[in-house]
Amino acid sequence: MNPALANELAARAADGWHPVTLSEIKAQLRGLGYALDRTLDCRSTAQIMTGPRAGKTYPTLSTGIKEADTGRSAFHVEARRDAKFRALQKLRFDVGLYAVLGAAIMDL
Repeated sequence: MNPALANELAARAADGWHPVTLSEIKAQLRGLGYALDRTLDCRSTAQIMTGPRAGKTYPTLSTGIKEADTGRSAFHVEARRDAKFRALQKLRFDVGLYAVLGAAIMDL
């Protein structure tokens, strides 16, 4: 395993955050009326900008999230902003839902 990836996973585990499967992420999104848009996958290197780990990097995989019924990006200006959207944001920012895919971390 890439040392930067291992370090990031260890830091997240120390904070009580653990990866889930891609299937679990899809199920959580489906329950809220969203889906991943894997046509937007982009691999890169994330860098932590603040705090005690500032400057550390790790491999990341970004992707899109879309409304399942409209196909519109969840973050489009005309996308809905209802309770399910707020629940999506909670998954992204408070729960910290993520998976490890192909030697990279995919955060929601």
